[in-house]
Amino acid sequence: MIKPLIIFFNTVSVFLFSFFFGDTPVTISGNFPKNANVATEFTAEVKINKGSIGGFAKLQLEVPQGFTVKEQDSKTGNFSFAANIAKIIWTAMPSDQEFTVKFTISADASAAGPRTIASKFSFVNNNNKEVVEMTPAEIMIGDGTSAPVAASQTPPAETTPPANTTNPTTSNASFENPSEPNSNILCSRTITDGATANEYNVEVKVKKGGIKGFAKYQEVLPAGFNAKGGKTNGSSFSVSDGKLKFVWVSLPTEEELVVSYILEKTATASADAKLDNGEFSYLENDQSKKIKMPVDVIGAKAGSSTVAKTETPVQTQTVASEPTTQPVTSKEPVKTEPTTTEPAKTTPKETVAKKEGNVAYNVQVGAFKNAIQSDVLAKKFNITETIKSEMAEGYNKFMVGNFNEYKEARSHRENMKQKGCNSAFVVAYNGAKRITVQEALMITSQKWFK
Repeated sequence: MIKPLIIFFNTVSVFLFSFFFGDTPVTISGNFPKNANVATEFTAEVKINKGSIGGFAKLQLEVPQGFTVKEQDSKTGNFSFAANIAKIIWTAMPSDQEFTVKFTISADASAAGPRTIASKFSFVNNNNKEVVEMTPAEIMIGDGTSAPVAASQTPPAETTPPANTTNPTTSNASFENPSEPNSNILCSRTITDGATANEYNVEVKVKKGGIKGFAKYQEVLPAGFNAKGGKTNGSSFSVSDGKLKFVWVSLPTEEELVVSYILEKTATASADAKLDNGEFSYLENDQSKKIKMPVDVIGAKAGSSTVAKTETPVQTQTVASEPTTQPVTSKEPVKTEPTTTEPAKTTPKETVAKKEGNVAYNVQVGAFKNAIQSDVLAKKFNITETIKSEMAEGYNKFMVGNFNEYKEARSHRENMKQKGCNSAFVVAYNGAKRITVQEALMITSQKWFK
């Protein structure tokens, strides 16, 4: 009799603890007007309940063509607006469990009609990226008489180029002639003896020049070694699958970054273990680049320091990298020949990054709240090819084409526009998962163009 009672009370205790002290789910909701006049500003609010999470986070507001978004209250976040996407990035979220950010939005005459605004909140939880989406808001701009047939489509995210848009000063920059100059990047790694005979202190310094936005330092741990974080310099530190990472969603303003970690040697470690897969990757001039660190033998020479450098013209390898919305995503490093510390062998070899994933580009021709048959679109826009559909975010979305090359998808989009589907835009999938075109371009090592 006593044993069942003990089990019962334990079960009740666990339930009550989870109820009162468990993690609060993260939620996001919007407050938008139902109607707005053309060329008139209105206030929009997005409420975020962040629960118990903290650290890096990003709020993204996607608006249709013809809309302009300005900052009203970003709750100490870094605001930017470019290519129909408004972003607020926090290196450390507000302390309040629930907070509301505000925007000032206006729409020009080209945006008249029913329009949809989407928003999503990205954050890091237990070293994993998570995303919560807002129920899309529908707004009637003007009297709606000039609305196109596919006006309820989600905004053309394809127009977001693979470039840094976290800095407000770059919102009017030409992506064909980037305003950011080439940077002289200098990276160094120093290894010193640790507090015990089996520990080593590793310090990495990066003179980053004028680069901004997303960046990452990654090191593949030698067999038999563990690592724990030290200085992070505003980054998010993680260790997973034999790799350690320092990830910056938005780089600090200081010219030199300094991060550190402690290597812990176990009984299975080799006597001549090396650090030979370190790299610093970043975005510059619409391209992902990386600097490969030289090889260091652990413990061979305490206090040693090695340097990797890139100068104009840039000689770093162009590689596929994670996008700015995924700060803690794991990728296998591109295998390149390491630069040795001997002066005669320090010239890096340029390589072509291999394509990864199962990425395909489609052209979206419509997205509707109400049920609609694909043959309606086929008839209206004279589409003879197969029309695929999916239900996502409360919309019936319709796509045509299946391309491995972004350039081919863009050409097909222009063909659809010539048939009268003016709202057509390119979308991307990695397998069955829909991703942004920016992510797809980075994964497939392809360039964005107008």
